[in-house]
Amino acid sequence: MRREISTTINNFHSYTHTRHFTCNNPTQTAMDRSEEDMKSLGFFGIFKQSFKTIFSWKKIFAQITLTLILPLTIVFLAHMEISHHLFLNIGTNSYLQVDPDYDDGRRTSATDWLYYALFKIAYFIFFIAFSLLSTAAVVFTIASIYTDREIIFRKVMKVVPKVWKRLFVTFASIIMTFFIYDVIGGIALAISRSIFGNSIVGVILLLIIAIIYILGFLYLSVVWQLATVVTVLENISGFKAMKKGKDLANGKKKVGMGIAFVLYGFLLGLIIVYELFVEYGGSFGLAWVWRVMLGILCGLLLLMLFLLFFVTQTVFYLVCKSHHREVIDKLSLSTFLEAYTGETVVYPTVGEEIQLGRPQPQGPQQV
Repeated sequence: MRREISTTINNFHSYTHTRHFTCNNPTQTAMDRSEEDMKSLGFFGIFKQSFKTIFSWKKIFAQITLTLILPLTIVFLAHMEISHHLFLNIGTNSYLQVDPDYDDGRRTSATDWLYYALFKIAYFIFFIAFSLLSTAAVVFTIASIYTDREIIFRKVMKVVPKVWKRLFVTFASIIMTFFIYDVIGGIALAISRSIFGNSIVGVILLLIIAIIYILGFLYLSVVWQLATVVTVLENISGFKAMKKGKDLANGKKKVGMGIAFVLYGFLLGLIIVYELFVEYGGSFGLAWVWRVMLGILCGLLLLMLFLLFFVTQTVFYLVCKSHHREVIDKLSLSTFLEAYTGETVVYPTVGEEIQLGRPQPQGPQQV
């Protein structure tokens, strides 16, 4: 009987939710899709859904962007600027090892390396911190949109400090996985170079290793994106969240890897443009005014790209859930989100937050 009542309430909630959005505020229909609609979304559909979500809720995403993603972008660009201007002598010292005839009088001391190491550590701390905070804010916001909850920026910011510890555990697990993956790739490359050198076979084998490495990197990126959303919404973290992300990616790996390829491609393109025309633009005779304008443009595009990163990973999560026919009960999810913001004292047990992991019943349920 309890299950019947819960099912009836959920169906009524979904019906009133659809009626409310369709009749009263058509601009908020971005996340008002059925399970079958979400399941059928592909590469272009996920991007379209992400853009619709951002533009339908411009105010809240603008607040998140200015508060969390803008500092992330500034840290990212500042890292390139400081590395170029303050630690150029370290690069020069490395170049001297290759070409001893090149000498501009500068040498790298132990103090330079110490400052460089401290700078890198500070950069990673700030970059990781703002990445985790931005992830928590965007995932909570989209989950709130999905459950027809009132979205207030103050509530979003209340959630962030409650989630970042779990996100950090997941992030550390992912970094460890990527490190092991890089070590394996480096060993394979070293063995190839030592055996075949610069021969034709060696070059072909190098290309094969590079292709395999890129494909593996994209797949791990998909698992990473899903694991971070799982960490926020399913109360699990670390390698368990990664395993859940891997399971969710099954059946949608090509779509996820395609999205990751496009986003990372744009990121790499922006970095190249920034380095060539902003950092080294003076070498090409580019006036400083144009360099500043290009720097601002690259910063704005990078800002929007980071936001798109966080939104697409959450939309992709919802698509994967629908693909596996795992129930996302809006009433239970809403209760879970209320627990985050302190609106309720009812905390669901682990695995019961939003009925994740349960196959959606294909036929009528028996009580």
